[in-house]
Amino acid sequence: MTRSPKGLNAEVTGAPIYAMTETEFFLKAVDASITFTLDSAGAATGLVLHQAGVDTPARKISAR
Repeated sequence: MTRSPKGLNAEVTGAPIYAMTETEFFLKAVDASITFTLDSAGAATGLVLHQAGVDTPARKISAR
């Protein structure tokens, strides 16, 4: 996932990701959505990919 001035892009597809809420996003290129998980301070700690009826969690990793 990368951030650009226009928003977020999925690195796997290169497709834009569109916001539904501050923590929920969807892709138009594939039938999938993403929910960011936050800690008590509101910082992102990871995400959950929702695709094909499967919810796949992923932890945040440091930037390269």
